[in-house]
Amino acid sequence: MKKFFDMDSPIMSGLAVAADLLVLNVLTFLCSLPVVTIGAAVTAMNAVCIRLIRGEGSSVVKEYFRAFRMNFKKGTIYGLFLLAAIFLLWYDYQAALAFVPVFRFGIAAIAILLLALSQYVFPLIARYENPLLTTVKNAALLAVAYFPRTLLMLMFTIGLWLAGFTFVRILAPVLGMFGFSLPGYVCCLLLGVVFQKLEDNQKETDSLS
Repeated sequence: MKKFFDMDSPIMSGLAVAADLLVLNVLTFLCSLPVVTIGAAVTAMNAVCIRLIRGEGSSVVKEYFRAFRMNFKKGTIYGLFLLAAIFLLWYDYQAALAFVPVFRFGIAAIAILLLALSQYVFPLIARYENPLLTTVKNAALLAVAYFPRTLLMLMFTIGLWLAGFTFVRILAPVLGMFGFSLPGYVCCLLLGVVFQKLEDNQKETDSLS
C-alpha cells in the first residue's frame, strides 16, 4: 500500500499523466469552440504534450495558455487552411456519393494524407521557430522519412475515434475526456525520437560551422 501512494511509482505517475491529459483535453475543447482558433488550440495542446513528455513545466493550464499566445498566429493560419480543406473534401465526398461513388476512396485517401501531415505540422509549430511554409514542407518530408511512425500515429488516432463511434456506450466517456489530448500525447511520444535526431543533427552542424 505504501508503494501505491509513492508519487514516483508507475501507478501514481500514470494517474498524474491522466489527470494532466484530462485538463488538457478540456482546455483544447474550450479554446476550439470559436472554431477559427482550432489551430492555435491544437498547437498549444501539442506544446504541452511535448513538455509533459520531457518533464518540463509544472502547470498544464499556465503552459497551455502560454503556448496558445505564442503560437496563435501560425497555429490559426494553418488551422483555417485545414478547416477549408476539410470543408472542400466533405463537399467533394458528398458529390462523389451522388454522381461518381468510386471517387470517394480517393477523397478519403487525401483526407488521411492531410491528417498525417497535420500530425507533424502542429508539433513542429509548437517546438520550432520556422516560417509556416517551411514547417509544412518539413512536416511532409518527415512524414515520408519516418513512415512507420506516421502509420502508427494514424492508426492510433483513427482507431481511437472509430472505436469510439462503434462502441459509443463504452468508449464515449473516453473520447469525451481524452479524445483530443490522448492522440496528441501518443503522437508526441512517437515524435520524440524524431525531434531528438533533428536537434542532434543541428548541434553537429552548429559545432562544425
